[in-house]
Amino acid sequence: MRNSGLRSVRMALAIFLAKIRLALSNRVLAWVFRLASKRSVSRICHQVRVALMQDFVPYHVGFQHVSRETILAQHQTTVTTELLTNGRDQVVLIAGGTYFFCQKSSNNEIRRRTYSQHKHRHLVMLMIITASRYPYFTEQVLILWDGYIISSLWPFFTDSLNKDAVILKHCILNNEQQVLSWLRDNDVLALDCGFRDTVRTLNRLDLQIAMPGCLHNKKQLPADEVNRTRFVTKNRWVIES
Repeated sequence: MRNSGLRSVRMALAIFLAKIRLALSNRVLAWVFRLASKRSVSRICHQVRVALMQDFVPYHVGFQHVSRETILAQHQTTVTTELLTNGRDQVVLIAGGTYFFCQKSSNNEIRRRTYSQHKHRHLVMLMIITASRYPYFTEQVLILWDGYIISSLWPFFTDSLNKDAVILKHCILNNEQQVLSWLRDNDVLALDCGFRDTVRTLNRLDLQIAMPGCLHNKKQLPADEVNRTRFVTKNRWVIES
């Protein structure tokens, strides 16, 4: 992306960020940035999206942008390795869904499928895959414990048909972003109880699951299961916070 007579690269990025953060109309953005018309704003936003998908996303998001060796060396803590794995060559990934607000659509089907009965808003969901890391500097996404974002898997509707377990199972079985080529046998997925319906599928793929214990009509969990639950909770903090 280059500077033009209408705008600079810095100005184009500012317009795009203002659009996605403030949800202002193109007419208002044209007035704020002193552009000729709202069509200019639309063209600039399109140019920024294309530039991000070509020059930023492939190098910073997705399983293709980082190797297993880099994750093990730089983005996986000793605590995680000791608590959740049996050896140093096992990668621990943390999966969780996150929501993004979207405006109510005029299309009836989309309006119904983006409405979350849990959040009572119109949302779309992304499945975020992170590593665990304790940084020496607080310059990452989170302060203290942070989760290095490895991949973000598609936006999904938030109706009753798309729960965490369904989405993760879909991504694994369809080998989204060649995830099965990146993972190896006995790698560990740290999940919460919302993913319990995917455990058998992941185990058949020779993946290990670390998940908090469920009571299942019991009054109290055994001591060893309580400790394993604490291990998982400690490491999932990076994505739950």
